[in-house]
Amino acid sequence: MRKSMRCPGVALLSFMISRCGAATLRHTDASTSFIGSFGRTDLCNFWGVPIKAKSCYTRMMSSEGEDALTRDHAGEKTDSRSKMAAPTENVPQVPLYRSEGLFAVDKPLEWTSQDVVSYCRGILERDARSRGAKPAKLGRRRRKNTIKVGHGGTLDPLATGVLVIGVGKGTKELQGYLNGSKKYRASVMLGHETETLDREGNITRTAPFEHVTMESIEMCLPAFTGKIMQIPPVYSALKKDGKKMYEEARKGKTAEELGIKARQVEVYKLNLLPEDEEGQGLPCFGIGVECGGGTYIRSLVRDIGQKLDSAATMTSLVRTKQAQFTLDGALPRDEWTADNIFAAIDAVNLEREE
Repeated sequence: MRKSMRCPGVALLSFMISRCGAATLRHTDASTSFIGSFGRTDLCNFWGVPIKAKSCYTRMMSSEGEDALTRDHAGEKTDSRSKMAAPTENVPQVPLYRSEGLFAVDKPLEWTSQDVVSYCRGILERDARSRGAKPAKLGRRRRKNTIKVGHGGTLDPLATGVLVIGVGKGTKELQGYLNGSKKYRASVMLGHETETLDREGNITRTAPFEHVTMESIEMCLPAFTGKIMQIPPVYSALKKDGKKMYEEARKGKTAEELGIKARQVEVYKLNLLPEDEEGQGLPCFGIGVECGGGTYIRSLVRDIGQKLDSAATMTSLVRTKQAQFTLDGALPRDEWTADNIFAAIDAVNLEREE
C-alpha cells in the first residue's frame, strides 16, 4: 500500500475495498459516484497503471467500461452493449425526382432555351422541397443534390416549338439530341436582309423581289439539300477565339471582321410552302426543313434569297419535331407543372420499355 499512502484519497479507497470488496464497490451506483470523485492520478496510482494510460481511466469511468470490467452477482461478465438502446435505423432520404428522363415542351415566343431550363428547374425544386427533399442551390461548389435540368438543342428567342428537356439522368442523353435530326417550319419574306437574319434586327440590305415566282423558288431548293456549306449567323451563340459571336456582333463587328468560316451541315428534306405562318403569299412564303444538328435556318433563308437574286429574311420559325418528340406531344406553357412534367417523363420511359 505504499503507493496508496501518497494520497489520502487512495488510502480511503483502499479502506472501503477492504471492507466491501472491490467487485461489490464497483458494482453499486453509489460507489460509482464515489469512485468518480477521485481524479485520474489517484485511480491510476491505486490500480498500479501509468498515469499516461488514459484509456484505462476512460474505460473505468465510462458506463461501458464499468460493466466490461465488473461481474454481476452470478460471476458472469456483463455485456454493456445489450443494455444500450438499439440504434435507430437510418431514415431513407426523399429522392430529388419522382422520375428521371426526357420530355418535350413547346417553347414560348421570346423565351430563350435557357429561360425554359431555369423555369423548369424552379418547378422541380419546389416540388422536391414540398416532398421533404433538400435540393442544393445551383451555383454552389457542392453540386451533389442540385436539380439537374438541361435542353437538347438551342431555339432562338423568336422561335417556338419542340425543345427537348432532360431531368436528372436524362441530362446525360441530351448530347445525342443536339446532333440528331430536327424538323422546322419557317416563314420567309423577300426584299430585305437584316443583321440578325430575322425580323428582330436592323435592315442591312434591300433587293428587288418582283421577278421571283413560286416556280423559281421551287427550282432553287434542290441546291440546298444534302451536305452543304453554310456560314453561321454572326448573331449566334457560337464561339470565336473563346468569345460568343453575338457579343462581338453587338460591338459592331461584322462576319468578315470576325472571320467566320463556312462549315458543313446536312439538309435531308426541303420543301416549299405557298404561304407563311400568317397565311400571306409572295413576297412571303414558307419552307419545311428536315436537317441535322448545327444547321441554321436563318442562314438557309439568307442563302435562298441570294440564290434568287434577291434578299430574304426569316420572319418566324417553329420546330415541329426533334427525334421522336413532336409538337403535338410537347407541353404548352400553361401546362408546365411538376405533375405534368413527371407524367411526360414516365410516358417516354414507358414507351422505351415497350
